[in-house]
Amino acid sequence: MTSWTCRPTRVTTTGSPRGDGDVGIPAVSAKTSLGAAAQDARFRDPAWTSNRHLRALRDTYLMATRAATQAVDALPLSPGDLRAARFVLDLATGALAPPNLLLTNPAVLRKAVRTRGRSLVQGLTNLLTDVRHNGGLPSPVDRGAFTVGRDLATTRGRVVFRNHIMELIQYEPTTATVHTVPLLYSPPWVNKFYVVDLTSERSMVRWAVDHGHTVFVISYRNPDSSLRHIGYDDYLRESLVPALGVVRDITDTDEVNLSGACLGGLIGLMLAAWLDDDHSLPRLRSITALNTLVDFNDIAEVATTGATGWLLRGPALRFVEALSTAQGFAGGRQLEAFFRLLRSEELIWSRMRAHWLMGEPLPAYDILYWSCDSLNVPHRAQQYLLRDLCVENAFAAGTAELAGRRLRLDHVTQDVFLVAALDDHIVPWTSAYRTVRLLPGDVRFHLTTGGHVGLAAPGSGTSYWTGGRDDVAGAPEWLAGATKNHDSWWPTWMRWLTERAGPRRTPPPLGSDRYPPMERAPGPYVLT
Repeated sequence: MTSWTCRPTRVTTTGSPRGDGDVGIPAVSAKTSLGAAAQDARFRDPAWTSNRHLRALRDTYLMATRAATQAVDALPLSPGDLRAARFVLDLATGALAPPNLLLTNPAVLRKAVRTRGRSLVQGLTNLLTDVRHNGGLPSPVDRGAFTVGRDLATTRGRVVFRNHIMELIQYEPTTATVHTVPLLYSPPWVNKFYVVDLTSERSMVRWAVDHGHTVFVISYRNPDSSLRHIGYDDYLRESLVPALGVVRDITDTDEVNLSGACLGGLIGLMLAAWLDDDHSLPRLRSITALNTLVDFNDIAEVATTGATGWLLRGPALRFVEALSTAQGFAGGRQLEAFFRLLRSEELIWSRMRAHWLMGEPLPAYDILYWSCDSLNVPHRAQQYLLRDLCVENAFAAGTAELAGRRLRLDHVTQDVFLVAALDDHIVPWTSAYRTVRLLPGDVRFHLTTGGHVGLAAPGSGTSYWTGGRDDVAGAPEWLAGATKNHDSWWPTWMRWLTERAGPRRTPPPLGSDRYPPMERAPGPYVLT
């Protein structure tokens, strides 16, 4: 799924308001209002404390927001409906925040005076550009700052297989010998694969290649209306299954280590359940799943209870499906907008203030660039995701069927390396943790700092937690007993993967007689 790793800035304000006159603020503890404001990055400008009019506006807004939240919390709603109501309220109160308006944002006004209005002119230009080219939302990143294949996705390799929905890339070795068991990466089919091959310092592909692994990566074609019929079963049978065959032909091995992120990790686990006793394809030696949700119970609860459930299962679901039916796919930009709403302050309002009101230039950030370079989702695949997985929670419940076979998680006996992110707004780590209880094999769970992408490359200053498997303890109990490591989780993963990658051998050739190498990586599909 589309994802972002930006986190809100927390600012601590010290001191107290200056005594500049009575402004008739409603009777409320100054300590309480200042405490709320001190934790709110929107009011970090000193003028929100020193200016009596702005302070009154700030305190009134914060009190009104708090009162509205208390009123919603007091409603006789189911837990699922209550979460939905809070989400709508957060959107409304976030949009109405005083710093979002030109005349009530002191930093904007000061900059306008300092630049003699040039910042306002630039902000208006930015606004008009976004209305024209970005659907009216503030652009999160400078789209001209990177070129895929030149600045991103630069690890050397070749396309060795292609069909109507995917390409398979094999990367060139950088070591004299490699491990016998190759590594196949399954990306989410709503995002492009190069999240694991960003800049050279943050390329998981290059990291694995440099540690002696033969790496293959699937690159999906961006679906158009001609691929409206593509479903989950097609992404399995016509992507992962043929990829396994190609990997075996090139490397001459009957085992493959599989890694996947988000929906790519989910379909990887579904592949393991689907293969089960099928010996016609290479065996999955291990599975790595990054920020992957298997148990959709939280979403299913919202979708099956109360008024919100009626909307999700009825009119809203039919509306979403009607949109994708009309064009044959759900647009990547539409999906991007939806996920930005999940963290509207970070991903919409703060950028509106910076880009439209302050006239600031857009950042050049590789992960943000990738997150905006999304793929369309075919209509049929979207239906299965929404109905069978999200609403019915079929995979976790053991009732899912895919490509003619029933999928049972208790048949996924491979060693599994799970990674979740503490601040993930798409796959809450507490939900991802429930996967531990669903799998019978040797499952290792790791919690890393950061957001949904969770790359946490070495040298990034991140940390992660590790702990033993406990099928009884919940997520909070696991975290309470876990050990915090002040490092990236990549070295731990690499040691785990190496133990399951077999002895060293001479690197296999790029491609084979049956699958000769074609275009250089990253291949043409990723550029569409």
